[in-house]
Amino acid sequence: MTKQAALDLLLGKIKESKSFHLALALIHWDAMVTGVPTKSYAARGAAEGWLSMETFKRMMAPETLEAIETLEAHDSELTETERAMTRIAGRTYRKAKAIPPEELGAFRALVSESNQVWEKAREKRDYEMMLPYYEKIVTYQRKLCDLYGYEKHPYDALLDDYEIGANVEMLDGFFAALRKEIVPLLKDITNSGGEAEEITGKFAIEKQKELMPWLTDFTGYDRTRGKVGEVEHPFCLTINRNDVRITTKYHEDNLLSSIYSIIHECGHGIYEQNMSEELEPYALADCASMGMHESQSRLYENMIGRSRTFAERLLPNLQEKFDFFKNWDTDTLYRAVNIARPSLIRIEADELTYSLHIMVRYELEKSLIEGNIKAANLPTLWADKYEEFLGIRPQNLAEGVLQDVHWSAGLFGYFPSYAVGTAYGAQMMNTIRTKAGIDVDAAIKKEDLTPITNWLRENIHSQGSIHLPNDLLKRATGETFNPQYYVNYLKEKFTGIYLKSTVNS
Repeated sequence: MTKQAALDLLLGKIKESKSFHLALALIHWDAMVTGVPTKSYAARGAAEGWLSMETFKRMMAPETLEAIETLEAHDSELTETERAMTRIAGRTYRKAKAIPPEELGAFRALVSESNQVWEKAREKRDYEMMLPYYEKIVTYQRKLCDLYGYEKHPYDALLDDYEIGANVEMLDGFFAALRKEIVPLLKDITNSGGEAEEITGKFAIEKQKELMPWLTDFTGYDRTRGKVGEVEHPFCLTINRNDVRITTKYHEDNLLSSIYSIIHECGHGIYEQNMSEELEPYALADCASMGMHESQSRLYENMIGRSRTFAERLLPNLQEKFDFFKNWDTDTLYRAVNIARPSLIRIEADELTYSLHIMVRYELEKSLIEGNIKAANLPTLWADKYEEFLGIRPQNLAEGVLQDVHWSAGLFGYFPSYAVGTAYGAQMMNTIRTKAGIDVDAAIKKEDLTPITNWLRENIHSQGSIHLPNDLLKRATGETFNPQYYVNYLKEKFTGIYLKSTVNS
């Protein structure tokens, strides 16, 4: 096969795959947002299964590997985009082919059943219902590490599925920094007794919805190239770069939930909308990793959306719609959107404690893969780590080891991306403020984030998945991953709010 024939074949495969994924995305949006008759589930599921299988079969055909190997042999003759396309296609193909089809089929059947059992087990708070599934899933994950291969630690093979290039050495250093500096900070704040005033009561959902256009316009999410839907669990869905849809959930008794879910999903959406059109034919108009995507949503949600300057801009909008805020000032709102206290549920965690929740899961996952602990002991080990890191113990399994769906779905290695991504965002924001010299607070005050978004577009968004995450971060900030920026950001912010006599921005 010639180099040109290989390029044509691989580009053709990618074009087919994109068409299938577009159809699957539209089916997913229809089911999650539009609402569909329950009796349609079987037929829709069959269609989704067929589309997924066709995508897999076409990409995993023998001629695909031949094209990849041909292009690898001509590496020095390829453009940067062609080289990145070949790297990603080769990695995806070989990881998929490493798993015997019969084992993959058995595992998919296992997690399908496991997910259903997990819902019942969580409701009944019955760990014994889940234990046989967790044991089988962990056994499979450990085998998967051997099938994929690794250099230093078996868990590295699973991390690579979500955060390409991440490894135990990197994450051990990251979480050690959190354990050393953020765990004691949380204890100091807890012991200080400095409580923020809470936002309580009922807030009309129609009034909450009136905030949505201001929030999306503030962030820079382009609603002419997307839309905002309502779902139970908010998400961002990309049809293509000109059709990036986000969702939120309105709660009458939790005003902040919809506000910050919108800002969070706008961060994801802006990343997708700012992908380079030139990268689309190469399947490179995609995030560099799960963590890199999370860096954008958390940068917008927390580092912009929970800043004191944003609270200053948000307050008049709240006062216009809700009498509750009539006598509030900026500092009161700033503290209210930055409550810091130990909690048991990851998805409800505040900014300071969120990564400590991830640290619990990381340490347990790593130990399971090492074979140092058994699934049977997870409930107690989970509770012990929550007490060690956050100073509280779960009173039942629903707020303990059974709260997340990830393990029942076999998603080992996923959790660390949430925390690593947040730290990526802090490193980027430090560069934006210092090396790029952008006045972040002035941009927020003017309700025009263009200087910030332009930097992100040029250095992160438009680069798609051409570069590996650590390489992309180094090109953008001048350094590979450095968690100290995240640690410093949290310490400065929350010390200023809770442990000093004056509130700092």
